[in-house]
Amino acid sequence: MQRLQRDRGVIANPILIGAVTVLVAIVAVFLAYNANNGLPFVPRYTLYVQVRNADQLTFGAEVHTGGALAGHIVGVNPARDAQGQPIAVLKLALNKSMQPLPADSNWRIRLKATIGLKYLDLTVGHSARTLANGATVPITQTSVAVDLDQLLSIYNAPTRKATAQATGGFAYGLAGRGPDLNNAFGAFVPLVRDLTPVMRNLSSKQTDFAGFFHGLERLSSASVPVAQEQAQLYVNLNTTFTALSTIAVPFFQDWIHETPITEQTAINDIPTIRPFVSDTADLFHRLFPGFSTLGQSAPVLAQTEAIGARNLPGTAALNQRLVALAAILENYGQNAVALAGLDRLTLLGQRLTPPLAFLTPAQSVCNYITLSLRNFQSLLQDPVSTGTRLRFNTVAIDDVLGGEAVPSQAPYTTPSTNSQDSHGPLHLDPYPNTAAPGQVHECSAGNEPYSGTRAQIGNPPGNVGTKTENTTRPK
Repeated sequence: MQRLQRDRGVIANPILIGAVTVLVAIVAVFLAYNANNGLPFVPRYTLYVQVRNADQLTFGAEVHTGGALAGHIVGVNPARDAQGQPIAVLKLALNKSMQPLPADSNWRIRLKATIGLKYLDLTVGHSARTLANGATVPITQTSVAVDLDQLLSIYNAPTRKATAQATGGFAYGLAGRGPDLNNAFGAFVPLVRDLTPVMRNLSSKQTDFAGFFHGLERLSSASVPVAQEQAQLYVNLNTTFTALSTIAVPFFQDWIHETPITEQTAINDIPTIRPFVSDTADLFHRLFPGFSTLGQSAPVLAQTEAIGARNLPGTAALNQRLVALAAILENYGQNAVALAGLDRLTLLGQRLTPPLAFLTPAQSVCNYITLSLRNFQSLLQDPVSTGTRLRFNTVAIDDVLGGEAVPSQAPYTTPSTNSQDSHGPLHLDPYPNTAAPGQVHECSAGNEPYSGTRAQIGNPPGNVGTKTENTTRPK
């Protein structure tokens, strides 16, 4: 009985009960305070994540994946990358069930609430290689999202003032245009109907519209270094629009009023003028080679025009005579007899075209006509006491049986028996090639090779080329 009473006395001791209650409350508060960072003696999956800027991430910030809590940040320490630039290293205590994460997992700092609280968002990768406990995630696999607080930071006092002015300008522009807006909304109905398949294509996974926004994000990141230049661009645009505002009324107002009428006129007239536009495009295409030479020819043309401007006053009398001549020629061109003669001349030109086309290469390619005239003139330039004599050289043929010196049934083709060049078998080219149409492109006359042992009748085999002797004007 005494022992039972003694035990009841210990339990009934108010000091001991109060001390136990305080101890239990302290333990409960401690556990509640550290619940977000993990309960004591519970194993965690530890990783270190490098970021360019911790960006308001603090001790105890959450780590989420797919919207679920995956762990907490238990340390934020400064460090430097391989180039010596300052970075931050986040120490993560993740749930043990997350271990191991694929090595290509990505981490992104995002806004949790509008008051500025941030969290670390984990996108699990697909790599077969994993991150061991205590591994470090490189900075190339981390990024920072553009959040609402950063977006709102652009609205400083000047921006807010300019936005208010722009809003007021839009309000003034829309004032009194209610019927026009109603008509526009009615006209949008077919647009919305036709927009449905377009939006369906945009929402398709094959379109990869998300990739478009990722690319847009990278573009925005690339434009950060030139942000100051872009800001200066808007300053310059403000100066430009300020200058234009002085002529907004009535010039811009009239232009806006006339634009629908002009567009309707263009819609009605464009089908009619389409042949003219096509012909104009073809004309400029043909003129392009000439335009490309204007850089070299323009100075020469300018000099020519300057000389012409100085000489033009002195040609007034000549111009008057040319006008009179033009009137006479006009009357002459209307005369029936003259027109008949011109028709015959035209017919003559048409008939002469084929033979001239055949004969022209003899001079333009082979220079034969000029050479012939020069040689004919040179035949009588050998002076003698009584004047001049005909200069020529006899090519002798051996007087043998069957030779050209006696009657023969075939050309003389016997090899030469005389060592002198003036003796040899027959070499004759009665119809040499002159590079005329239908012939071999060569000038064979005068270019035939000579052999004292073999006769050559007609054009030589092969192509002897088109090179002939050049002629010059005598001095």
